[in-house]
Amino acid sequence: MPAPKLFSHSPQPLYLQAAALFRSHIQNRSWRPGQQIPPLEALVETYGISRATIRQALGQLEQDGLIRRSRGSGTFVNAELPETPTLLIPKTWAETVELSNLLGTVSLVEAEAGLPLPDPLGMPCDAGRDGSFQYLRRVHTTEAGPFCYSEVFLASALFRKHRAQINKSTVAPVLDRYYGARLTQARQVLNVIEAGQESAEALQIPVSSPVAELRRYACIDDNVVYYARLEFPFRKVRMEFDLLAGR
Repeated sequence: MPAPKLFSHSPQPLYLQAAALFRSHIQNRSWRPGQQIPPLEALVETYGISRATIRQALGQLEQDGLIRRSRGSGTFVNAELPETPTLLIPKTWAETVELSNLLGTVSLVEAEAGLPLPDPLGMPCDAGRDGSFQYLRRVHTTEAGPFCYSEVFLASALFRKHRAQINKSTVAPVLDRYYGARLTQARQVLNVIEAGQESAEALQIPVSSPVAELRRYACIDDNVVYYARLEFPFRKVRMEFDLLAGR
């Protein structure tokens, strides 16, 4: 049967779209802990997708520990739902360093030095961008598994000087430790994008899953020495704001 408009505008597999929709029912308590969810035929009629697709979607939720299926009794939301550990998206340089210190690092690609910065950066930047850079592609981890996919450009001279530490650490804490007092600019923008093949594989999420993309740069003497593009799965991050700050 053809998929309804609800599912027609995403390249993500249909069963993953359905799983995301069903997951939202659990998260917003439309399907409550311990409650039996609608039977298969009712879901087929409501959403206009096949039994096989719905079974795949429910299998994904069962794998995630959100539901249990009992032959002859139906499908139930688990009474105790697993908590997905989350970390705060940083809003300041200090928070960036603090978060970076919590993450492990696995190197995926370390290109030859001498590369230019990408053009454009994908964010406003009026600082100088000359010089050569070392390119690093990495995945950063927590105890709960992959947390962040990153592409980093670091001034080649800084990389050579601190290579041993950078190979064991995220870049921001090393940059802060040795050059924090000399930073003249540090800016960041957040976008919502879909994960591509490389980042999806590194983060162990489906291709086209929504991710928070951070682009950031830092300058010494108003010249960019660090530029990074990072992707975080939405389920593993949160944002908090003091709405009365500055009053």
